Amino acid sequence: MDRKIIIVIFSSLVLFLSADTLLRAEEKKFSIGFGAGLGRCTSGINKYVRVDGFNPIPYVADVSVSDRKTELKDHFNLNFQRNFSSRFAVQAEFGHYRANSIVVMSIKSRDINFSDDIEPLDLSWSVTSIFLNAVFSARKSQVKIIPFGFIGLGFFSVRKKEDHAQYFKIESRRTVDIGLKGGAGLSYYLPRILPLCFELRAFIMILGNIYGGYYSPSIWGGWETGPVAEAYNYIWGIDLGIKYRF
Repeated sequence: MDRKIIIVIFSSLVLFLSADTLLRAEEKKFSIGFGAGLGRCTSGINKYVRVDGFNPIPYVADVSVSDRKTELKDHFNLNFQRNFSSRFAVQAEFGHYRANSIVVMSIKSRDINFSDDIEPLDLSWSVTSIFLNAVFSARKSQVKIIPFGFIGLGFFSVRKKEDHAQYFKIESRRTVDIGLKGGAGLSYYLPRILPLCFELRAFIMILGNIYGGYYSPSIWGGWETGPVAEAYNYIWGIDLGIKYRF
């Protein structure tokens, strides 16, 4: 074999092994990522939604909330992570969750000359969250597929929107409260020469103790207040993300 070819092959092998050794010796300490997915939430979450009397009901009636339903549409998150070791990291996460609430007002007439009626109100709204998560990896970073778990504490805010119907108007309260988030997933690391990582995770987010009610026209004038309830609420879901490590 030609001496030049031998030198080229040997040099390439040495360079490859040296680069691989250097990459293994240097752990990636930071990462920035993006994720998106779908989920569900408890119907009680729309106790952030308040229904107010908008126009006087034209006959004597009892008004109540007959149905509440909330559907979580989609969500996404941006995160920045600092790895302190191959098994522990701290992550700052910004999340946005879109939801749709349907509240059905039941109007039961006390006058035989009028029939009962229902009035559905539809409200699209969103939750924005900021969490600080502790991330625990189950294996060393040299392995391609790594299980992990995380738990975090943070804040969330409900964005206010309104919808008007014939007799009522509906709005969500803009509020800031403390939340708790936790979950688990799998990370898939590409070869170290490509500093990318894919993540699949499932999570649950516990929102603070929230309350709500509704207001309807009173037969004596003014407003009547409906029942006020308090409950913890949950958002759970699954998302797929990609991270760039540096």
